[in-house]
Amino acid sequence: MEQNNGQVDALNVMVNGLRDLGIVHLNLDDTPMPDRRIIHLDGQPLLNFSSCNYVGLEADERLKTAAIEAIQKYGTQYYCVRAYTSLYPYQELEALMQAIFGFPAIVMPTTMLGHLSCLPSLVGPDDAVIMDHQVHTSVQMSVKILKTNGTHAEMIRHNRMDYLESRIQKLSTQHKKVWYLADGVYSMYGNIAPMKQLYELMQNYEQFRLYIDDSHGMSWMGKNGSGSVLAGMPFHPQLVLMTSLGKAFGASGGAAVFHDQKTKELVINTGKPLIFTGPLQPATLGAAVASAKIHLSDEIYALQNKLKSNIKYFAEKAKMLDLPFISKDGTPIFFLGVSKLNVATKLIKALMGEGFYAGIACYPSVPQNNTGVRFMITLNHTEEDIDILLEKIASLLPNILASEKLSVEKIWKAFNKDVAIGDTMGGR
Repeated sequence: MEQNNGQVDALNVMVNGLRDLGIVHLNLDDTPMPDRRIIHLDGQPLLNFSSCNYVGLEADERLKTAAIEAIQKYGTQYYCVRAYTSLYPYQELEALMQAIFGFPAIVMPTTMLGHLSCLPSLVGPDDAVIMDHQVHTSVQMSVKILKTNGTHAEMIRHNRMDYLESRIQKLSTQHKKVWYLADGVYSMYGNIAPMKQLYELMQNYEQFRLYIDDSHGMSWMGKNGSGSVLAGMPFHPQLVLMTSLGKAFGASGGAAVFHDQKTKELVINTGKPLIFTGPLQPATLGAAVASAKIHLSDEIYALQNKLKSNIKYFAEKAKMLDLPFISKDGTPIFFLGVSKLNVATKLIKALMGEGFYAGIACYPSVPQNNTGVRFMITLNHTEEDIDILLEKIASLLPNILASEKLSVEKIWKAFNKDVAIGDTMGGR
């Protein structure tokens, strides 16, 4: 406990320092944000590169209208746990989610509560769990509950399918099932899990199960906006998929998708957050239903294509300027590696002074020597936005690196890469 408290204290000191620098825990002005592209902080407009509003649905008029209509019809809240009764929009939304994915789905209050509903119900004490090193914190927190129930849990290096297969082979002799917990699109580096290899492992090992969180892949990728996982593989009987109805989907909550109705019913009947916690608010349900209908129309592909055009433009411009962006997997998350915390804070403050905002990515989200600045691209950004941002970074970064006795070559070394992550990952 003393070590843990020491870690908490150190993290608290670091975050307080970042807050005092004006980098985190910022409160935006009470100014309209019609498309999330511009935010206002202390009266200053900032071009925003910190939003997960990838395909622009957060401010879509149809979602806002549906949210208002749901409040008018059902009130601001219907607070009854779903084990007793649910509002009608839940039934409608889950039917639409099944249409999007083609398999049974449960709407969750949040993705975090979705993990807490699914994992303890699906993973038993005779099973083993393997976590990818970069799997989202919400998944790692859920695994702590599994460990108290006696489930073996371990962690392997990021996206290393050779390590994973060797551990499946070993653990299968000692455990009933072997679960691998991963993300579809990893939220820090923006790289994609190797779907082809994961599918092959499910085909080759009967005891292997894949539990994957595709929150950052939803909407902007795949048929019906179903995400990066199903864009890279068919839905396998040994797969459980969790995704977000926030982020690009534009509403709130999460959804778990299963290969069969029996597994869905097991989670509904035994997932504790579904039994004991409150439901989504009517406004959120209304907005989610409206978003799901857009996903089931051809419009979602136009939104995807517009975003992908921005992603391609950003990647080509960054390459031309020789900037150390770590991932090249074609996602809307661009991680600028800077290695040291001081470099990240200096760059973010300098960018804010020039009218840009992006989020810091530092420990514990990434290793201490792998600090970076995370830029999120949406379809609302223009090519001019991208140009002026990247050109400004290219002009600011050399002097900041020199002040910390760093170079781009040293940054790549800090990330243990001679090339970007996306160049060496193998299949998407």
